[in-house]
Amino acid sequence: MSLGVIDVGTTNVKLIIYSSELEPQYQDVINVPTLFPRSYYVEQDANTLRGAFRHLINVARDRGAKFLGISTYRASTIAWDRSGNPLTNIVTWLDRRGLEIINRFPYNLLRRLPLMSSVLIPTSPVVQILWLLRNRRDILERVSRGEAYIGTLSSYLAYLVSGKYINDATNEALTGLWHPGRLERIGVVYDVLKIPREVGPEVTDNVYEYGEIDGVRVGVLIADQQAAMIGEGCLTSGCGKVTNGTGSFVDVAIDKFRLAGDGLLPLLVLKIGNSLFYGVEGFLPATGSVIDWLIKLGLLSTPQELDRLMGIRIGDLVVIPALAGVNVPQRPCARGFIDGLTLDTNREVFVRAVVEGIVQLVALIFDKIRGIANVGFVRVDGGLSRSNLFLKLLATALGVRVERQFDVEATARGVAALLKVFTGELNLRDLIDGVHVKVETVAEPNEEKLSLSRSVVRRIVEGMRCRT
Repeated sequence: MSLGVIDVGTTNVKLIIYSSELEPQYQDVINVPTLFPRSYYVEQDANTLRGAFRHLINVARDRGAKFLGISTYRASTIAWDRSGNPLTNIVTWLDRRGLEIINRFPYNLLRRLPLMSSVLIPTSPVVQILWLLRNRRDILERVSRGEAYIGTLSSYLAYLVSGKYINDATNEALTGLWHPGRLERIGVVYDVLKIPREVGPEVTDNVYEYGEIDGVRVGVLIADQQAAMIGEGCLTSGCGKVTNGTGSFVDVAIDKFRLAGDGLLPLLVLKIGNSLFYGVEGFLPATGSVIDWLIKLGLLSTPQELDRLMGIRIGDLVVIPALAGVNVPQRPCARGFIDGLTLDTNREVFVRAVVEGIVQLVALIFDKIRGIANVGFVRVDGGLSRSNLFLKLLATALGVRVERQFDVEATARGVAALLKVFTGELNLRDLIDGVHVKVETVAEPNEEKLSLSRSVVRRIVEGMRCRT
């Protein structure tokens, strides 16, 4: 029996078809251009994404998939009408238009309150909704009349499948409107921010009968990083994972819901019935995109070329590639920083310095997480994780064993494993035990030395401020 997984990312929509043994059999990718209508605005064309989504469902069906699971990136916002037609583009997690809101009265005062400090952040869907309140009152009026909906990308795709205004628990828990610990709407947020109560879909489990579309049953909907944690077998304390795609997401399993603060997000990792799994996350918005930037500049031919930089020393060169801001510590306006260039600096040294900068920025997040959770080992996935140089430098920076599976598509693998729960071939205990995990490569700390000091990186990043 074939299982189809559609992973909706920031730059593309990917279909992977797995066998019942969770071996990948087929892959198809459709690029969805990222749009930059204004400075700090980052969107996806909703009609293009919808077309890609429907096309890949048909491909999955034609390739024999009877069951389908979906993962999406989080912290997004889109409005659509009752016919499923988009009324806005998708505002992505990289978008920073929320700065226009949180830096104004009264939100600049409200965000000092303990509850609001974790809600009024630039990337939060709550803040994106507040932006709509200020700039698209017409949409909010249609929502109040029941003619339109506002939700995350996941809730939009769920609507296209089911015709119902629903969302899975992992995605809805990151909107700031639904409490992942109490599993209920946060009334005070609606009331204080004057958000219409009509903005709030019904919340479902991650394994759920979402409906049938084009002859394929959809049985899983989940946020991408949570799916990756399942794919990496990280549902219990002691296990961490770092997904390295467009950005890097550092996630650690914890035993109960907890507000961490300081740029860290509480996660509902999985909800199946009364079984709830929690974690904590910090993320760096740009890592894989930094490698793409190096390629665009002609400093790197392919990501695989990174492994030729083993053993190179960068001396006193400092490169901090914070090209899309930093979330831990919270510096949304942070940008790239270079110091120590000399006439001896060549292309290889500079690229190696960029990779060390990425690794140390990830380690800043890990340091903060280790203050609240014990982490015995870390598993990595995502495109940049294919680099052995990155793997070894990360192990050195984090000070723990780093493992990589034979397949770095952990998000899709996690969705496929959940589909097997949906079909009854696996149970929850199997997921906890990680029967679907196949580690191939292990890196230990200090196999590859770091020249760039974390204390230097921390000091520079903490000094970065918004100019507006």
